[in-house]
Parts: sequence; C-alpha cells; structure tokens
Amino acid sequence: MNKPVALITGATSGIGRAFAERFAARGYDLILTGRRRELITSVAREIKKASGVSVTVIIAELTEEKGVQSVERVIEETENLEVLVNNAGFGMDGQFIDLPVSGHLDMVTVHVAVPIRLMHAALPRMIENKKGTIINVASLGAFTPAPINGIYGGTKSLLVVLSESLHLELRRKGIRVQALCPGFTRTDFHAKMGVQAKLDAGKLRFMTPDKVVDASLKAIRKGKVVCIPGFKNKFFYHLVRFSPRWAYYRVIELLYRKYLE
Repeated sequence: MNKPVALITGATSGIGRAFAERFAARGYDLILTGRRRELITSVAREIKKASGVSVTVIIAELTEEKGVQSVERVIEETENLEVLVNNAGFGMDGQFIDLPVSGHLDMVTVHVAVPIRLMHAALPRMIENKKGTIINVASLGAFTPAPINGIYGGTKSLLVVLSESLHLELRRKGIRVQALCPGFTRTDFHAKMGVQAKLDAGKLRFMTPDKVVDASLKAIRKGKVVCIPGFKNKFFYHLVRFSPRWAYYRVIELLYRKYLE
C-alpha cells in the first residue's frame, strides 16, 4: 500500500527504461514520463507484468510549459516519492550556427530547466522524509568540449556541477545526489539524431543501458557523486583532464576536421 515510488523521465527506451526495470525489480512503484504514447504504454505494461508493481505513465512534452507542469503536479502529490531520475534528453547533429536557435533553447530547457524544476518540486518531501535519491543523467560530453557538442556538453556540464553542489547541501539530510556521465551507449539516442550508421562505421564500442545503470546504482551505494561508467570512459576522462588544453584542442580538431571543413 505504501511502496516507495521512483519517477523517471525519458523512460521510453534506453537508459531510462533500464532504470525503470531496475527499480521495479526492487519493488518500487513507478511513474514514467515520455512523449511516444504507444511505446511508453507498452513498456509500462511489460514492466508491470514482469514485476507486479504499479506503473503510472505521464505523456509529457518537456519543452512545453504544460508538460513540465503536469510532471511537477504529480511529484508534489506523491507522498512516498523516493527516487527521481532526470533522464530525458536529446542531441542535434550540426554546428552551432547551422542549427535553429529554438533547438538550442529547447535543449537548455530539457537538460537544465526541467531537472531544476523537478528537483525543486521533489526535494521538500524528500527532506521531510529524510530519504531520497536523485540521479541526473549527464554525459561524458560534459568534460569534452567538441564541435557540434557545445550546447549539449554545456548543459550536461551544468548538471554535473549542480549535482555536486546539491550533494554538499543535502547529504546530511539523507538525500543522495548523483551525476551519471555515460559515454557512447547503445540506445536510440544517436539513431534519432541520424548519426548511428556513421558511428557504427567508426567501429566505436558502445556500452549497454543495463551496464550503465548497474554502474550508476553501484556508485550510489558507494556514495560516489560523479559516476563515469566503463573503464574506457574513465580512462578517456582522465586523459582529457590532465592533457594540456592546446594539445586537446589539436586532437579534437583533427577528429572533427570533416565538420570543420
């Protein structure tokens, strides 16, 4: 009757769906948000059948005020919300000036404004209950500036810093906050951008959503605030962190020379 509840945005597929399946297996009732009604409804049915938990679906376009408000209302009305996963997001393929400014601003809304609003709605009840977990799905791109990645990487960088800051504010109140920073992950994210075939041709190795989520939950148990799943992703992060900036810029320009030409 009073099961803990996990709310996951962008739960239609990929990392969001994997989080939903993990928390359902742990006995959490779920609130899932997404835009693709038929697909997310099918996901909800499958999870409910497999785990026997309650699954509530919110169809919400998070670039629109009405969609964000609908999720905020549900959060404020859910007394036993223990987990919030801010996973909704998207990417765009193209240089900054070649893409519409409306797309850039929509990305800032979904990646930054929406998580801020949902966390602000969820935290009063979590603080009152002295328990809660917030996972903000950022990206390895938060640490790796690159052409065609300015707004995406910038918004994810803000999520990382915000998550670390909230950790410092909230850890003594029983609230755990994590910034999850996966690298290339086998989801439909890149397919929707139209670049999956290009990445596959480059023979890049992708992690699975399940492995990303397993790493996240393991890091949460250990109290790690910034989680970079996968050895190769960790190695790349440290390589970038300790490389001279001029050398990093040169390498990136070589890698992206076709875009820059």
